Parts: sequence; C-alpha cells; structure tokens
Amino acid sequence: MKDHHNLEKNYREYIWKIRVRTVAHLDDWLKDYFGGLNITHEKESTTLISGELPDLPDVYGLILKLRDSGIELVSLQVERLLKKGR
Repeated sequence: MKDHHNLEKNYREYIWKIRVRTVAHLDDWLKDYFGGLNITHEKESTTLISGELPDLPDVYGLILKLRDSGIELVSLQVERLLKKGR
C-alpha cells in the first residue's frame, strides 16, 4: 500500500485544468460561486466554465457545487497537469 504522505505530496505537484460545458447560459455572478473560474457564453446557448484549480479536493468541491446547483451538463473535463518548474 502506498504511503499516504507521499501520495499527498505527489498531488501537490499538480494543478487541475477544468472545462465544464453546460446546457444554457449561466449568470455571470456564478463566477464567484465557482471560485473565480472563467465563465464564457457560447453561441450554441451553452456556457463554458474553465480554469485551473490548485488541488484535487477543489475539483471534487466544484463537482459537488455543479450537482447541488442543478446545472445540466453537456461535458466535464478534468486534466491533471504537472506544475511548471517541476
């Protein structure tokens, strides 16, 4: 079994790139609710929520906020990227 401390250390070496597409245009005030992620209204009457989160618990927190808000999703993409300088 992996050491919990080493696993936590490894996760701190990454950032998490987020791209969420929703069914309808969302209000701009949700930018604060979603931790300052970018909100872009697209031509297809969809909204793109995008940006970077510092750690995995924030990723799960965003997913829970989306669920709790009842926002209908078209897609959800999460990509783990190595922090620059590593």
